[in-house]
Amino acid sequence: MPPGHGPSPFDSDLIEGKAYDRRLVGRLLGYVKPHARLLLLAVLFMSVSTGLDLLIPYISKLGIDRYLARLYQVYEADPASCDSLMSLEPDSGDFVRAGTGSVLVRKASLENVDPALRYGIVHSQNMQPQTYYLFPSELYDDTTGIVRGDYWLVPEAELSHIPPSVIVRIRGADLAGITRLALLGGALILVGLLAGYGNVLSLQIAAQRSMFDLRTALFRHVQGLSLSFFDRNPVGRLVTRVTNDIEALNEMVSAVLVNLVRDVLLLGGTVAILFAMNARLALVSVAVLPVFAAVSMVFRRKVRGAFREVRRLLAKLNATLAEDLSGVKVVQIFRREGARRRAYSDTNQEYFDANMRQLVIFGIFRPLIEVIASAGVALVIVFGGLGVLGGSLTLGALVAFISYVRQMFNPVADMSEKYNVMQSAMASAERVFTIMDTEPEVVFEARSSKDGGVEGRVEFDDVTFSYVPDRPVLKGISFVVEPGRSVAIVGPTGAGKTSIINLLCRFYDPSSGSVRIDGTDLRDMPMDRLRSCMAIVLQDAFIFSRTVEENIRLGTPMDRDSVVRAAGMVQARDFIERLPGGFDEVMAERGATLSTGQKQLLCFARALAHDPRILILDEATSSVDPATEKLIQQAIATLMKGRTSIVVAHRLSTIQKADEILVMDDGVIVERGTHQALLARRGAYYNLYLLQYRDV
Repeated sequence: MPPGHGPSPFDSDLIEGKAYDRRLVGRLLGYVKPHARLLLLAVLFMSVSTGLDLLIPYISKLGIDRYLARLYQVYEADPASCDSLMSLEPDSGDFVRAGTGSVLVRKASLENVDPALRYGIVHSQNMQPQTYYLFPSELYDDTTGIVRGDYWLVPEAELSHIPPSVIVRIRGADLAGITRLALLGGALILVGLLAGYGNVLSLQIAAQRSMFDLRTALFRHVQGLSLSFFDRNPVGRLVTRVTNDIEALNEMVSAVLVNLVRDVLLLGGTVAILFAMNARLALVSVAVLPVFAAVSMVFRRKVRGAFREVRRLLAKLNATLAEDLSGVKVVQIFRREGARRRAYSDTNQEYFDANMRQLVIFGIFRPLIEVIASAGVALVIVFGGLGVLGGSLTLGALVAFISYVRQMFNPVADMSEKYNVMQSAMASAERVFTIMDTEPEVVFEARSSKDGGVEGRVEFDDVTFSYVPDRPVLKGISFVVEPGRSVAIVGPTGAGKTSIINLLCRFYDPSSGSVRIDGTDLRDMPMDRLRSCMAIVLQDAFIFSRTVEENIRLGTPMDRDSVVRAAGMVQARDFIERLPGGFDEVMAERGATLSTGQKQLLCFARALAHDPRILILDEATSSVDPATEKLIQQAIATLMKGRTSIVVAHRLSTIQKADEILVMDDGVIVERGTHQALLARRGAYYNLYLLQYRDV
C-alpha cells in the first residue's frame, strides 16, 4: 500500500462554522432550488399557521371582554356631562343612557378613551366604583338588582346567588357569543393543525429530496477521486461526511431555514400586537429581553464547544468501528478482543461524556429561559393588574397579554438554539463542500485519443513515480509488452511491483515519463476507453454484497448464459452451483462465506466475462492452497490466452511460462528475460528462486 501524503484537510473534525456563511448557504441552496415550489408551499402553510397562532389569544380577549366580563359602572352627572360621555361611542353599546342624569359605562370601553379623559372619568366622584352586570329589565326581575332606566344592574358579587337556570336565561346573548367564538377558535385551531401538517410535510419532502441530491452528488464525486485521497482519509471519517454531516445539513434545511422565518414573523407579529394593545405594558414585557440576550450569548458560547466535540468524537468513533470490523479476523486470531473493546469503550465513553455535557447545557438553558419568561409574565401581571384596576386595561387584554408574552419567548429561545444548529450545519457544510471541491489528481481528458478498439500494446517509457515528494518508488522504469504477450513482475516486498499496476490502471499519474497503450499516453485516453480495455484481479479479492451473477456482471449487461460460461471456463462453476442459491446466491459482506480461493475464482470469472484486451493479475495466487492454486493456474491460462497480460507474483511457479520476467528491486528493473535465461544468469531472480524453493 502506498504511504500517506501527509496531513489531510479532513483529519480535523474541529472545523468551527459561522452561524451564517453566505457562500456555503448559497451552495446549499443550489441543491434546494430545484424543490423551490415545495419550499414556497411550506412557507405559505407556515404563514397561515403563524397568523392563526397570533390570532388565537386575541379571540380569548374578545370572549372575556365582550361576554365573560361584561361589567358596567354607573356614571351620574348633569345631563350635559352625560351627553358628552355618550358622544364618545354613541352606537357601540359601551355607553348606555339610563335616565337623564346617568350613563352606564362599560368598563372595557375605557381602554380606548384618551388617557387624560379616562383618568378624569375614572377618578371623578361621579363614577361609582361598584361594577355591575347589565340585563334588560324584561329578562330579569329580582329585588337584588338596581333599576336604571330599562335595565337591571346586578352587582358582580351577587351573580353567584342567582340560580343557574336564570343565569342561562338572562345571559343567553353572552353564552351565544362565547359559543360562536369557541366554534371560531376551534375551526382556526383545526385549520392551524392542517396548515402545520402541510408545512411539515412539504418542508420535509423538499429537505429530503435536496439532501438526496446532495448525498448522491457527494458519493459520485468521492467515487471519482484519486486513490491518493483515500490514502489520506480514513473510511470511517468519509462515511461520517456522507451520513452525519449530510444529516446535519438536512436538519438545518428542514428545521431551521423556513422555521427561522416563522420565528421571526411570530416574534415580530407578537411584539407588534403587544404595542398595539398597550405600549406601556409592552415596554414592561420586553424589559427582560436584555437578560435573555445575555443568557443566550453565554449559552451559545458554551454549546459551541460541545457541538464541535460531539462531531469530532462521532467521526472518531465511526473510524474506530470501521477499522475494527474490517480487521475483525486479525483481532480474533491475536486474541485482542479485550484490548480493542477497551479502546472502543474509551472512545465511546468520550462520545457519551461529550453528549452529556451538551445535554447539561441544554438542560440548564431551557429552564432558565422559562424562569426569565415567568419573570416577564409576573411583571405583566403586576403592571397589567394595576392597569385593569385603573381602567386602562381590560381583563381580557391582560389575559391576552400574558399569552402573547409567553408566546414571544418561544421563538426567541428557538432562534438561540437554532443558532447553534446553524453553526454546526455550517461546519458540516464546510467539510462536505471541501470534499466536493477536492479535485482528482488524476484527470481524464481526450486530447488525442483514437477511436476504435484496443490492440493491447503496453509501454512504460522512463517512468518515475513517488507517492510522497522526493521519495520515488519507481525510478526510470521502461519496458514494452506487445499485444497478446505476457510479462511477469517479481521482486521483494516494497520493490515497486504494485505501483506499476497502479500507474497502468491510472490510479495515479507518473511524476515523469509516460505510460502508453497502443502508443497513446494514458493521460490522453478517455476513462471509459482505458478502463473498458482492461481487467484486474487483486490479491484481496473484493466481493460485493450482491448475488453471484451480479458480482460477475458487475453492472455490465450480459445474459445468464454468458455468466455461466465465464464461470465454467475459470473452474468456478462447480462451487457456485453447490451454493444454496447457485448463481442467485447473495454473498455476505466482502464474500465472508467463501474461501480465499473461491473468491479468487469468482474474480477470474468476472474478469473473463468482461473480455478485456489487457489482463492484470496482482498476487492473485499468493494466499491459496496448492489444490486451489492448480484450479487458479488453469483459470489464469484461460484468461491470458490471446490477451496482453501483466502478472505480479511472489510465487515463481505461477510465472515461469511468461514471455518475459521483470525482476525489480528498490524501484528499478535489475533483470529481465525468460525464466530459463534468468536462472542461467544466476543473478537476483536465481537467488529468489533458490530462496523460495529452499523454503519449500
